[in-house]
Amino acid sequence: MGRPPAIPAEKKARIVLSVLAGEMTIAEAARKEKVSEQSIGRWKA
Repeated sequence: MGRPPAIPAEKKARIVLSVLAGEMTIAEAARKEKVSEQSIGRWKA
């Protein structure tokens, strides 16, 4: 089993912006988008 396809930059930006705007927590966004909380944290940095 290989690595899943990369997430497009536009989708990463949308996820991070929704977290920063307070629309959802990192944990909620991670569950919804099926990515790790650590990934979202790296994208925010």
